Amino acid sequence: MAFTGTAVITQISDSIVRITGLSLAGSASGTIGLHTQTGSPPDVILPVAFQPQIYAYGNPGSDVALADSIQLSMDATATLAVPNQVETNKSGTTGADFRITLHNTSGTATSGIEMYVKFHT
Repeated sequence: MAFTGTAVITQISDSIVRITGLSLAGSASGTIGLHTQTGSPPDVILPVAFQPQIYAYGNPGSDVALADSIQLSMDATATLAVPNQVETNKSGTTGADFRITLHNTSGTATSGIEMYVKFHT
């Protein structure tokens, strides 16, 4: 696990989860996944009550993929002399394989990270 610390996961609403208590090691990646995940477990598993789904939008409806409807926002909990850049990538097409990967492009650990995962409908 590239995250350090202990994840504190708080369900804010049916569509929003807050994650605190973690930082990201230098030059490392950490993953977040849904509770329906299979295969290699992600570093952080979101609660059962957070249930994003693929849905149709428009007329005629086009499917809105999980990568398009799930948003990650994050803020540092402290200021570093040289800020880290953390890149994010979303992969997978189902609850079983969907992952959000955070990659610290710097050689030093981040400060604490406050993250919000939101499902847009």
